[in-house]
Amino acid sequence: MNINNKLFSVTVSTITLIILYFFKNYCSIFVLIISNLVTILSIIINTFNTVRHADVLAHRLGEPFGSLILTLSVVILEASLIAALMITNNNVSTLMRDTLYSVIMIVTTGLVGLSLLLGGRKFDTQSLNLAGIKQYLMAIILLSIIVLIFPSTLPNGNFNTIQTIIIGILCIVMYGVFLLIQTHTHQSWFIYEHEDVDSYIQSIHTSLWHSFWLVIHLLFVIITIKLNASSLNKLLTIINAPKQIAGFLIASLTLSPEGLGAIRAVLNNQAQRAMNLLFGSVLATISLTVPTVIMLSFITKQQIFFSLTLPQCIALLTTLVVCQVSLSTGRTNILNGTTHLALFIMYLITILLY
Repeated sequence: MNINNKLFSVTVSTITLIILYFFKNYCSIFVLIISNLVTILSIIINTFNTVRHADVLAHRLGEPFGSLILTLSVVILEASLIAALMITNNNVSTLMRDTLYSVIMIVTTGLVGLSLLLGGRKFDTQSLNLAGIKQYLMAIILLSIIVLIFPSTLPNGNFNTIQTIIIGILCIVMYGVFLLIQTHTHQSWFIYEHEDVDSYIQSIHTSLWHSFWLVIHLLFVIITIKLNASSLNKLLTIINAPKQIAGFLIASLTLSPEGLGAIRAVLNNQAQRAMNLLFGSVLATISLTVPTVIMLSFITKQQIFFSLTLPQCIALLTTLVVCQVSLSTGRTNILNGTTHLALFIMYLITILLY
């Protein structure tokens, strides 16, 4: 059965939602394992379809708008997922911090590493528009340090109310300025002129049709994750998983469309599109999630913690430095990919420590 078939994908997704709804209160480990496996299957199917529609739109709209559509769609829904968990759960003070840390590290080490490794293996060397990459890294490095590392140096190890509001506004302003240069004043910096464009998916359907189904498949992913959240928490409790695994899983599941899209792009010798997807998702996640969660924390009167632990700070800083060095020439090969994947192992160690 073709997973791109609309009837098949919608049917599987609907059946998954029904199963998760009726079995959400069960505590049997067998039921919990089955519900999580069904969730993964549904997410994989919808992810493939999401990327397929995003590829068509990317070809028609051109970069960086094509990548921006997928990035913003996923990040907005990711922020909605965290918001939903905050409203329904009182013990989520570190959820935003853990999710942001996982998104940054999974993308900049795992997904970037895998993409560069696969692209380097197939094409030996791939080229990027260095000007655009520097803009991404400039904004990501600044916001990562301000939001996740700087708070640990403050007297209480966290932002106070006024500082929290300032940080939320700063994130919005930074992303607004970045979007201005990406889509208007310096659009050419986010395009590599010699990328292979012949491998884009051709379609007879309208852009509106593809946009509609892209949103539908993304909604299936997020609703599925939301309905399975209770079962996932129960399973993690039963197996005594580390506390930060929840943030890791949220990040992994919601990043799956961008991850798949980036891997497909580098294998089609479209490395710039891959980096637009990956670094764009990191920047958008920080910039949109932080103010959203801050606003909700005031509404729900929940305290949120920003600062990372010392091992996580070291891992994050090392990763940001390596990203700057690794991509500084605008040309990548398998060594770049291997280096980033080595950092991914360090990241996994940090989330298994606590």
